[in-house]
Amino acid sequence: MATHDREQLYFDAIKEDRGSYFVEYQPPVANNTFATLSVVYPDIFELNQVGECMRTEMIHWLARYPVPVMVSAFDVAENIIRPNGSSDDGFLVGWFVPGTNEIASSWKLNELPAFLNDTTSLPDWRTIYKDVSFRTDTQVKAAAQNKIEQTRKQNLALKIFLMLWLAVIPAAWATSQYFGPDWLARIVYIYALWQAIRAWRKLTGHVKPSRSEKEKAEKERKMAHYYYHCERNLAGFSRLKIENFEKDISEHTRKEAEELAKKERSPS
Repeated sequence: MATHDREQLYFDAIKEDRGSYFVEYQPPVANNTFATLSVVYPDIFELNQVGECMRTEMIHWLARYPVPVMVSAFDVAENIIRPNGSSDDGFLVGWFVPGTNEIASSWKLNELPAFLNDTTSLPDWRTIYKDVSFRTDTQVKAAAQNKIEQTRKQNLALKIFLMLWLAVIPAAWATSQYFGPDWLARIVYIYALWQAIRAWRKLTGHVKPSRSEKEKAEKERKMAHYYYHCERNLAGFSRLKIENFEKDISEHTRKEAEELAKKERSPS
């Protein structure tokens, strides 16, 4: 069956803990011809062992799913690890030699055999990945359309709220004051007077600010302080942002590794 006649499938990724590292195997997406495998090290690692782990995982996943696979390794900050130095791009590709049980591999992407680029006769992914959950292209598009509709409804609700708050309610309040009874005008006057007295007592120190008001004032003071120094050193601020991004990525990777380790230890 030709590629354009097949419905595209989107399989879930498979994540497994290996102790010092974890792996994430992604079956071919849509009409790709090979799977991808990420070997992630959440802590320190020995560079000379990374290549061996990548090759071991390649053989393991080829035996589990006989689909060509591209393997790459990453550190805790999601920087790619090049186990063979800077002479290559850090990717290991492996596949079964057609018609045999022999595994071929290469550290050069440009050495991929021509048959890996052939999408005219893709295998039946449903049969190969029968134990992996997936979504069809129709389901993915339906979910995306549903998300768009939800966002539109949320935006419409927000617009209606803002119209009520900024236009309808003030207009109704002004109208009620103009045409309303005298007792309503007195209530409005008393409320406005109370607000003015309250503001005056705060300014003169007769009323101590609440805890939330103190916290808000301190936060605003810090924001102004940080803004002043960031404006004085934009290059340093840019470095700080990059460091924070890397820190967030590292924390996410470590948390993911911990969750996988707990999942492996928990009884099935």
